[in-house]
Amino acid sequence: MNKKNIIVVGYPKSGTTWLSRLVAELVQCPLQGDWGFDHIQALYKEGDDRVSDFQCYKSHHTYQELPEVSKEAIYKVIYIVRDPRDIAISGKHYFDFSSKKQTLLKKLKLSNVTPSFSNISEEDKKKKMIHAVLHGDKNINQWLRLSWKGHLNNYKNEEILVVKYEELIDHPQETCVRILKYLALDKTRLHIKHSIESQSFKKKKGEISTSDNPILKKIIRKGSYGYWKDEFSKKEKTLFLEYLIDTPYHA
Repeated sequence: MNKKNIIVVGYPKSGTTWLSRLVAELVQCPLQGDWGFDHIQALYKEGDDRVSDFQCYKSHHTYQELPEVSKEAIYKVIYIVRDPRDIAISGKHYFDFSSKKQTLLKKLKLSNVTPSFSNISEEDKKKKMIHAVLHGDKNINQWLRLSWKGHLNNYKNEEILVVKYEELIDHPQETCVRILKYLALDKTRLHIKHSIESQSFKKKKGEISTSDNPILKKIIRKGSYGYWKDEFSKKEKTLFLEYLIDTPYHA
Protein backbone atom coordinates (compact mmCIF):
# COMPACT_ATOMS: atom_id res chain seq x y z
CA MET A 1 0.00 0.00 0.00
CA ASN A 2 1.30 3.45 -0.92
CA LYS A 3 2.04 5.64 2.08
CA LYS A 4 0.97 9.27 2.43
CA ASN A 5 4.28 11.12 2.45
CA ILE A 6 4.57 14.25 4.60
CA ILE A 7 7.61 16.38 3.77
CA VAL A 8 8.92 18.83 6.36
CA VAL A 9 11.10 21.41 4.61
CA GLY A 10 13.21 24.30 5.79
CA TYR A 11 16.33 26.32 5.14
CA PRO A 12 19.33 24.74 6.93
CA LYS A 13 19.39 25.35 10.71
CA SER A 14 15.70 26.29 10.80
CA GLY A 15 14.59 23.48 13.10
CA THR A 16 13.70 21.10 10.27
CA THR A 17 14.88 18.00 12.13
CA TRP A 18 12.97 19.01 15.25
CA LEU A 19 9.72 19.67 13.38
CA SER A 20 9.97 16.49 11.29
CA ARG A 21 10.34 14.46 14.49
CA LEU A 22 7.44 16.31 16.11
CA VAL A 23 5.15 15.82 13.10
CA ALA A 24 5.98 12.10 12.97
CA GLU A 25 5.24 11.88 16.71
CA LEU A 26 1.93 13.72 16.34
CA VAL A 27 0.84 11.56 13.42
CA GLN A 28 2.31 8.43 15.02
CA CYS A 29 4.12 7.45 11.84
CA PRO A 30 7.76 6.62 11.04
CA LEU A 31 10.28 9.38 10.34
CA GLN A 32 12.10 7.84 7.39
CA GLY A 33 14.96 10.31 6.96
CA ASP A 34 15.84 12.67 4.11
CA TRP A 35 13.50 12.98 1.14
CA GLY A 36 15.22 11.72 -1.99
CA PHE A 37 17.99 9.99 -0.02
CA ASP A 38 16.20 6.80 1.00
CA HIS A 39 19.40 4.80 0.54
CA ILE A 40 21.15 6.76 3.29
CA GLN A 41 20.53 5.87 6.93
CA ALA A 42 19.66 9.18 8.61
CA LEU A 43 21.00 9.77 12.12
CA TYR A 44 17.65 11.04 13.35
CA LYS A 45 15.45 8.34 11.77
CA GLU A 46 12.95 6.99 14.30
CA GLY A 47 9.58 5.35 14.80
CA ASP A 48 10.06 2.24 12.65
CA ASP A 49 7.68 0.41 14.96
CA ARG A 50 4.82 2.84 14.30
CA VAL A 51 2.10 1.39 12.08
CA SER A 52 0.53 4.12 9.97
CA ASP A 53 -0.79 5.07 6.53
CA PHE A 54 1.60 8.03 6.76
CA GLN A 55 5.36 8.47 6.81
CA CYS A 56 7.40 11.61 7.34
CA TYR A 57 10.55 12.97 5.70
CA LYS A 58 12.84 15.94 6.17
CA SER A 59 14.17 18.05 3.31
CA HIS A 60 16.08 21.21 2.38
CA HIS A 61 15.21 20.96 -1.33
CA THR A 62 13.50 23.71 -3.28
CA TYR A 63 9.80 23.23 -4.04
CA GLN A 64 10.56 22.40 -7.68
CA GLU A 65 13.09 19.75 -6.66
CA LEU A 66 10.77 17.78 -4.36
CA PRO A 67 8.99 15.80 -7.12
CA GLU A 68 12.25 15.41 -9.04
CA VAL A 69 14.36 13.69 -6.37
CA SER A 70 11.90 10.92 -5.53
CA LYS A 71 9.34 8.84 -7.41
CA GLU A 72 7.15 8.68 -4.31
CA ALA A 73 3.97 10.75 -4.26
CA ILE A 74 3.79 13.74 -1.91
CA TYR A 75 0.77 14.09 0.36
CA LYS A 76 1.53 17.34 2.20
CA VAL A 77 4.41 19.80 2.59
CA ILE A 78 5.09 21.71 5.80
CA TYR A 79 7.62 24.55 5.66
CA ILE A 80 9.39 25.76 8.80
CA VAL A 81 10.74 29.30 8.70
CA ARG A 82 13.21 30.76 11.21
CA ASP A 83 14.70 34.21 11.73
CA PRO A 84 17.69 34.28 9.33
CA ARG A 85 19.76 36.17 11.88
CA ASP A 86 19.51 33.25 14.30
CA ILE A 87 20.24 30.87 11.42
CA ALA A 88 23.53 32.73 10.85
CA ILE A 89 24.53 32.26 14.50
CA SER A 90 23.42 28.62 14.60
CA GLY A 91 25.16 27.88 11.32
CA LYS A 92 28.51 29.22 12.51
CA HIS A 93 28.47 26.55 15.24
CA TYR A 94 27.34 23.76 12.92
CA PHE A 95 29.04 23.98 9.52
CA ASP A 96 32.65 23.09 8.74
CA PHE A 97 34.37 26.25 7.54
CA SER A 98 37.80 24.68 7.11
CA SER A 99 39.38 24.82 3.68
CA LYS A 100 39.15 21.91 1.24
CA LYS A 101 42.79 21.10 2.00
CA GLN A 102 42.12 20.85 5.72
CA THR A 103 39.00 18.75 5.16
CA LEU A 104 41.00 16.36 2.97
CA LEU A 105 43.65 15.99 5.67
CA LYS A 106 40.94 15.15 8.17
CA LYS A 107 39.50 12.50 5.88
CA LEU A 108 42.92 10.99 5.28
CA LYS A 109 43.68 11.26 9.00
CA LEU A 110 47.10 12.74 8.30
CA SER A 111 47.60 13.93 11.85
CA ASN A 112 51.36 14.27 11.31
CA VAL A 113 50.83 16.91 8.61
CA THR A 114 50.65 20.48 9.83
CA PRO A 115 48.45 22.69 7.61
CA SER A 116 50.03 25.93 6.48
CA PHE A 117 47.00 28.01 7.42
CA SER A 118 45.30 29.05 10.64
CA ASN A 119 41.83 28.04 11.80
CA ILE A 120 39.03 30.44 10.94
CA SER A 121 37.88 32.63 13.83
CA GLU A 122 34.37 32.64 15.28
CA GLU A 123 33.91 36.18 13.99
CA ASP A 124 34.82 35.15 10.45
CA LYS A 125 32.48 32.16 10.67
CA LYS A 126 29.67 34.53 11.59
CA LYS A 127 30.48 36.83 8.67
CA LYS A 128 30.55 33.89 6.26
CA MET A 129 27.18 32.67 7.51
CA ILE A 130 25.64 36.13 7.24
CA HIS A 131 26.84 36.32 3.64
CA ALA A 132 25.44 32.85 2.93
CA VAL A 133 22.06 33.71 4.43
CA LEU A 134 21.85 36.95 2.46
CA HIS A 135 23.28 35.77 -0.85
CA GLY A 136 23.80 32.00 -0.73
CA ASP A 137 27.14 30.18 -0.60
CA LYS A 138 27.46 26.61 -1.87
CA ASN A 139 31.11 26.56 -0.76
CA ILE A 140 29.98 26.24 2.86
CA ASN A 141 27.30 23.64 2.14
CA GLN A 142 25.27 22.60 -0.90
CA TRP A 143 22.01 23.42 0.91
CA LEU A 144 23.19 27.02 1.38
CA ARG A 145 23.47 27.62 -2.36
CA LEU A 146 20.31 29.72 -2.16
CA SER A 147 19.82 32.71 0.09
CA TRP A 148 17.34 32.41 2.97
CA LYS A 149 14.83 34.64 1.20
CA GLY A 150 15.32 32.81 -2.10
CA HIS A 151 14.50 29.50 -0.41
CA LEU A 152 11.50 30.95 1.45
CA ASN A 153 10.02 32.63 -1.64
CA ASN A 154 10.29 29.29 -3.41
CA TYR A 155 7.61 27.98 -1.03
CA LYS A 156 5.02 30.73 -1.36
CA ASN A 157 2.15 28.40 -2.16
CA GLU A 158 -1.34 28.29 -0.67
CA GLU A 159 -1.23 24.50 -0.45
CA ILE A 160 1.80 24.56 1.86
CA LEU A 161 1.57 25.08 5.60
CA VAL A 162 4.17 27.53 6.93
CA VAL A 163 5.21 27.18 10.57
CA LYS A 164 7.36 29.74 12.36
CA TYR A 165 10.16 28.30 14.49
CA GLU A 166 9.57 30.94 17.17
CA GLU A 167 5.83 30.17 17.40
CA LEU A 168 6.64 26.49 17.72
CA ILE A 169 8.72 27.35 20.79
CA ASP A 170 6.32 29.89 22.33
CA HIS A 171 2.99 28.26 21.40
CA PRO A 172 3.65 24.57 20.72
CA GLN A 173 0.12 23.36 21.50
CA GLU A 174 -1.59 25.82 19.15
CA THR A 175 0.98 25.18 16.42
CA CYS A 176 0.48 21.42 16.65
CA VAL A 177 -3.29 21.89 16.37
CA ARG A 178 -2.70 23.84 13.12
CA ILE A 179 -0.45 21.08 11.80
CA LEU A 180 -2.98 18.35 12.54
CA LYS A 181 -5.81 20.36 10.99
CA TYR A 182 -3.70 20.83 7.85
CA LEU A 183 -3.11 17.06 7.73
CA ALA A 184 -6.84 16.41 8.26
CA LEU A 185 -6.15 14.47 11.45
CA ASP A 186 -7.81 14.61 14.85
CA LYS A 187 -5.80 13.93 18.01
CA THR A 188 -6.58 14.51 21.68
CA ARG A 189 -5.01 17.37 23.60
CA LEU A 190 -3.35 14.78 25.82
CA HIS A 191 -1.71 13.16 22.77
CA ILE A 192 -0.54 16.56 21.52
CA LYS A 193 0.90 17.41 24.96
CA HIS A 194 2.70 14.06 25.13
CA SER A 195 4.11 14.51 21.59
CA ILE A 196 5.47 17.96 22.44
CA GLU A 197 7.12 16.65 25.61
CA SER A 198 8.57 13.62 23.81
CA GLN A 199 10.20 15.79 21.15
CA SER A 200 11.28 18.69 23.34
CA PHE A 201 14.82 20.06 23.01
CA LYS A 202 15.51 19.24 26.66
CA LYS A 203 14.51 15.59 26.26
CA LYS A 204 16.34 15.12 22.94
CA LYS A 205 19.48 16.82 24.25
CA GLY A 206 19.45 14.39 27.15
CA GLU A 207 19.08 11.41 24.83
CA ILE A 208 21.97 12.39 22.56
CA SER A 209 24.29 13.54 25.36
CA THR A 210 25.66 10.01 25.62
CA SER A 211 26.09 9.61 21.86
CA ASP A 212 29.57 9.21 20.37
CA ASN A 213 28.49 10.89 17.15
CA PRO A 214 29.55 14.58 17.10
CA ILE A 215 27.26 15.40 14.16
CA LEU A 216 24.19 14.18 16.03
CA LYS A 217 25.11 16.36 18.99
CA LYS A 218 25.46 19.43 16.75
CA ILE A 219 22.04 18.92 15.15
CA ILE A 220 20.30 19.89 18.39
CA ARG A 221 22.28 22.71 19.99
CA LYS A 222 19.82 25.23 21.44
CA GLY A 223 16.07 25.45 21.60
CA SER A 224 15.81 29.23 21.73
CA TYR A 225 15.90 32.31 19.57
CA GLY A 226 16.96 35.94 19.52
CA TYR A 227 20.60 35.38 20.49
CA TRP A 228 21.70 37.22 17.34
CA LYS A 229 20.88 40.42 19.27
CA ASP A 230 23.91 39.89 21.50
CA GLU A 231 26.25 38.64 18.77
CA PHE A 232 25.51 40.97 15.85
CA SER A 233 27.30 44.30 15.52
CA LYS A 234 25.26 47.44 14.89
CA LYS A 235 26.31 47.30 11.24
CA GLU A 236 25.19 43.66 10.91
CA LYS A 237 21.83 44.44 12.48
CA THR A 238 21.31 47.32 10.06
CA LEU A 239 22.22 45.03 7.17
CA PHE A 240 19.08 42.98 7.78
CA LEU A 241 16.58 45.82 8.18
CA GLU A 242 15.87 46.22 4.47
CA TYR A 243 16.45 42.55 3.70
CA LEU A 244 13.63 41.43 6.00
CA ILE A 245 10.99 43.68 4.39
CA ASP A 246 8.07 41.57 3.09
CA THR A 247 9.12 38.61 5.25
CA PRO A 248 7.65 37.24 8.52
CA TYR A 249 10.51 38.98 10.37
CA HIS A 250 10.04 42.55 9.19
CA ALA A 251 9.94 44.76 12.29
